[in-house]
Amino acid sequence: MRPWIWLASYLSIDIETTGLNPENCQVLEIGAVIDDGLTPIEDCPTFHCYVDHGLILGEPYAVSMHAIILRRIATHEEGYTYLQPWEVATRFHDFLKEHGLDPENEKIVVAGKNYASFDASFLRKLTNWDKHVRVHHRILDPAAMYWQPEIDGVELPDTKTCMERAGISGEVAHTAVEDARTVALLIRRAIAGRRLLVPDNSVLAS
Repeated sequence: MRPWIWLASYLSIDIETTGLNPENCQVLEIGAVIDDGLTPIEDCPTFHCYVDHGLILGEPYAVSMHAIILRRIATHEEGYTYLQPWEVATRFHDFLKEHGLDPENEKIVVAGKNYASFDASFLRKLTNWDKHVRVHHRILDPAAMYWQPEIDGVELPDTKTCMERAGISGEVAHTAVEDARTVALLIRRAIAGRRLLVPDNSVLAS
């Protein structure tokens, strides 16, 4: 039995990019998990794709970190999905509908580490993203759930610190699906640990 009441599913999403500036860098990989609070994380509906831009633009250091991703995109290694930038939003929209979310009539509650300040600006560069994927203005960022002001000051903790405080072993994967799953697990651990019950008039519904 879950130790909390889960009113609706939310979407945990993560991306990998060729740099920090969405004006001259690109999304390479998108991973997302629909979390209902009950299904084992590894069994939650999952979206994953690599984005094939044809021509890669970005920052040298960031690009160098993604050699495996770039090789897969270049060779279209079997076992993965490769989409053109103009295909991503439509395919993602279909994934949401297939798994019970209604992006046409409802804003999707999204979770992600730095989603609002980073991921969202990159995703909006994809053709028709805002048209096909309507996102709630309130974002679930697990960093706030693990913030310890007496230690962190005014800075929110990074993902690795959140994992340590949640008792999750291992390193940050820096792959989109695994990082999206980590965010979902962090949220579950935080809620379960605090024994919170979400009231009927949840702020997410406002």
